[in-house]
Amino acid sequence: MENKRSEFKKLLEETVIPEVMSYEEREPLLKPLLEYVHSIIPQKLFRYRDCSEAQFDAFYNDRIYAGNAQKFNDPYDCLIRYDKQYLYDSIKHGASKEHIRKLRDSLREGEPFPEFVASLYGEERTKILKETILNATDEDIEKNNLIFGMSKDEFFNQIENVFREAESYLRRSTFIACFSETVKSVTMWSHYANSHKGFVLEYDLRNRQIKCDNCENKLTCKDRIVHNLYPIIYDYKRYDGTYFVDCFLGRHMGLFSKLSDVMFINKAALYKSSQWAYEKEWRLFLDKQNSYGLPYLCTEIRPVAIYYGKDISAINKKILSDIAKEKGLKEYQMYIDVQSEKYTMKFKKI
Repeated sequence: MENKRSEFKKLLEETVIPEVMSYEEREPLLKPLLEYVHSIIPQKLFRYRDCSEAQFDAFYNDRIYAGNAQKFNDPYDCLIRYDKQYLYDSIKHGASKEHIRKLRDSLREGEPFPEFVASLYGEERTKILKETILNATDEDIEKNNLIFGMSKDEFFNQIENVFREAESYLRRSTFIACFSETVKSVTMWSHYANSHKGFVLEYDLRNRQIKCDNCENKLTCKDRIVHNLYPIIYDYKRYDGTYFVDCFLGRHMGLFSKLSDVMFINKAALYKSSQWAYEKEWRLFLDKQNSYGLPYLCTEIRPVAIYYGKDISAINKKILSDIAKEKGLKEYQMYIDVQSEKYTMKFKKI
């Protein structure tokens, strides 16, 4: 599977979809990536759960809740890395006295307003900005308040606030349900299934039939939830989100900034430290319009089997087993083979 993850990483990095593209234009660019992912989805993916009323209810109703990374146990999960010095240098260059003076002089000589600036500001703002710079005196430029509308200190304090907001944006806006390729991890049973007192649900997520994808109104429906399933990329280097922070900053400044790659959210959320490689994780992303600030998103996918923790209580096992039998699921009991030389869990069918 490691070779497959490496190939997936290569395809993911090669897939770049500008925000300005229509859905029809995006589809052929996404196709190679999605086809490859579908070809490598394991037959079995596992979801570790603790025993609680909420988890029993989710199991009974075939619900999978996707939460955001603020609740995850890895403080680096979905945390954006970016080159702050590069962004500061770009801002300072664009707002420097020398740059504004050259721009004013070129406008007075009949040169057109820079096209890339016009694309950021939009037609109305560009017109105002052009007139302001065109009529600026040397004294106006020396004060350097033409674009800021405030002192430099106030401006850069605001920039710092935007940087801090951008740093955690992904952790608050991405909704993820986590799965693993293995049910035999002692560590995962300990961390995610209440020290072996919980349970694991097995899913077959190949060729999933999602109702929203077959709906004629899928591109206009405000209630549509988009599903995407990808494997985690384990790496020693964090994903570079500088261009996203640049766009994020531009939008906060009232510019019409567009993402150069709408795959940013998925890419940034799929890189994790190699220290977590033992989890063999896959992530189901759920996305919906105007979902920012919601505690979770939910989808319905029926499991195919259940595994009971080695130390699950008799009453919790009875509750879960009754639900499993009603659904016709396979049931397995986890155990430790005391004669085995390996540190791994085993299971037997009930």
